Parts: sequence; structure tokens; C-alpha cells
Amino acid sequence: MSGAAQLLIGCLLACAVAGAGYRARALSTDGAIAAAIVGTAIFGFGGWRWAAIMVAFFALSSALSRIGKKRRREAIGVVEKGARRDALQVLANGGVAALVAFARGAGAESLLLFPAFMGAMAAATADTWSTEIGTLSRTAPRSILTWKVLQPGWSGGVTLLGFGGAVAGAFVVALIAAVGSSNVAALMVGGLVAGVGGSVLDSLLGAGVQRVNRCPRCLTLTEQSVHVCGTRTVLVRGWAFIDNDVVNTLATTFGALLGALIFAALT
Repeated sequence: MSGAAQLLIGCLLACAVAGAGYRARALSTDGAIAAAIVGTAIFGFGGWRWAAIMVAFFALSSALSRIGKKRRREAIGVVEKGARRDALQVLANGGVAALVAFARGAGAESLLLFPAFMGAMAAATADTWSTEIGTLSRTAPRSILTWKVLQPGWSGGVTLLGFGGAVAGAFVVALIAAVGSSNVAALMVGGLVAGVGGSVLDSLLGAGVQRVNRCPRCLTLTEQSVHVCGTRTVLVRGWAFIDNDVVNTLATTFGALLGALIFAALT
């Protein structure tokens, strides 16, 4: 198949997946557009193995999101965004993976490109599954830094069930990546470590430097710039420019590096 044909097929498949996500209310309008662009790069430049990982991430994460929808409503007013992923959220989770795919499409020749892509997607999947499965925990989340009890929905909060979700998400991505490969062990180990490592970094950044605001009217802490009451919030902790999208981008970048480094070390 020629490169142009593969890119065209990739675009059509990516638009179909993005459209399904929009209809299922998993993606906003701009989120669906961003997902189509990310998907086109991964489908068109990466190929079927790359596409299988992306589809699994989207489909399974969306299913988990619907399961945890009720519990997540309890966090409204705390987290910055709702359940529908917007363009920034899509790029924060899939942008690094798409850049690796673009590099492959631009002619970059390296055996580390696929492990880097896998690592980025493993980190995104592990973090997403940790959050979605963690919302079902009957045990209150605790800060990964101070071990203080946190309100459900807070960044940096961890539970044993959520950690299990992170491991499961990383394992699924690693397993898909390893199917049909001659380097099964390297990809499995790389995917697991990259996924869990990215998820842990996400929690550390969330607990340490991600911004926390206070609503001067309701006197409640929130990650929102404008609280649900309509009042603009003020920064009380963290760095103003580090929101959840920045944290996710850093975590997936770390996952990509871990995936490539571990694969190189084991092959």
C-alpha cells in the first residue's frame, strides 16, 4: 500500500472513531477534531499495530468513563473540566504519540519509535484507567506526597484500586504492542514500566506543582479558573501555568522516554 493510500485510509478511520466519540458524548466538538488529527497521524504514519493501541485506549477508556460517571459527578466543582474530552485534553493524552508517528511519516528510521509511541500511550492509558477505576474505590484517596486524605477527584490522590487500574491499563497496551513482535519481553516490560511510571509522575506533579485555586465566594478549593458558582478563583498552591493538561503532557513524554530507553536496554 502506498503512503498516500495509507494516510487516506487512516484519515477515514480516524474520523469514524472521532465521530463515534462525539456521538457517545466522550468528545466535545473541538475534541473530536483534535482526535481526528491525532488518529490520522497514528493510523496513517504508524500502521495497524499503532492504530490498534490507539483504538483500544479510546474504546476501553470511554467504556470505563461511563462506568465511573456517577462517582465522577461528585467531583463537579473540583476538577477543571467535565467528562467530555476537549481538544487540549486529547492533545495532552495523544499529542506525544502523534508526534512520534509524524516522525515516522517524515522518514525517521529508528527501532525506538514504536517503543516510544507505546510508552506514551501506556502512560496515557495507565493514568486514565487509574482515575476511572479509582473513582470506584470505597477508600478515600490520599495524597501521594503527604498521604493526607483528599476529596475524590483531586489531582495527586491515589488509591490501591486506582493503582491496580494503572497497572491494568499499562499491561493492555504492552500486550497489544507485543503481539506478533520478536521482542515480546522488551515491549512488555517497557510498556508496563512506562505506563506505571508515567501515571506515578502524573500523580506526583498533580500533588506537588499543579495549580490549586480557591473560590473567594464559596471558600472552596478547586482546579477550576472559574468556579461553578460563576466566581473567578485565585491561586493558592502550585504554579499557575501547570494545569491538568500540562501534567498529562509531561507524563506521556516521560512514558515515551521510558518505553524507548527500556526497549533499547533489553534488546
